[in-house]
Amino acid sequence: MSSDVGATADIVANDHGTIERALAVHRLLNAQRPEPTAPLPTLRHIPLPDVEPPRDRLVATLARRRSHYDFSPRPVALTTVSALLRFSVGVQRFVPAYGVEEYPLGMAPSAGGLDILRAYVLVQRVEGLHPGVYRYEAISHELVELSDDDPAAALRGVYLQEEFGASAVTIALTARLDVAFDRYPLRHYRTLHVDSGVAVQNLSLVGTALGLASCAVAGFDDAALSTLLGLPHQEIPTMLLATGHPT
Repeated sequence: MSSDVGATADIVANDHGTIERALAVHRLLNAQRPEPTAPLPTLRHIPLPDVEPPRDRLVATLARRRSHYDFSPRPVALTTVSALLRFSVGVQRFVPAYGVEEYPLGMAPSAGGLDILRAYVLVQRVEGLHPGVYRYEAISHELVELSDDDPAAALRGVYLQEEFGASAVTIALTARLDVAFDRYPLRHYRTLHVDSGVAVQNLSLVGTALGLASCAVAGFDDAALSTLLGLPHQEIPTMLLATGHPT
């Protein structure tokens, strides 16, 4: 895997058959075929505050990182959420690539530097934010509100371990199959999950540096999460991160 847009790879034209084969694998692994989901509307755009990066040494952060299963009921500050997203899955730099002068490369490297991953923020307790479902827009560093319904009840049906539903915030990572298979063959289905793992590691380490407790979670109901996020047919959930203040 490489974040370099010039990395060599077997490039194939995107076709509906490749996406359907990848979805067939995904459904088989999850033993379920999700019902078609209704897309969520865009309610409003919420610019996130500018923040400084956490001042922490990498090795010290690695040594302190733990998987947490208990979370404080205390809400998380909006500036903390902003920093978590900005320095984990935000934009690192812009380069000439793919026919544009300023193509964004993320803080989390991806195969070919492609913009495959999406980050959604399921808010239960964040100061200054109404509980709801939001999508993170990395280039503009803002949240797009998709639903103003409290996700607490829905998250109980998403997480296979109910303790994660008590976290103040859940970050949901998804992968866009149409973008992936526009450049790579079906084999890239595996790399999508590697890209997600890199992004989760970023979220976990930056969260640790910010004083948050978190746990990367792969045990969730794909169909329930897809419905909660209003994912289109060609976008699949890959990982969750439950986070909040430690107890």
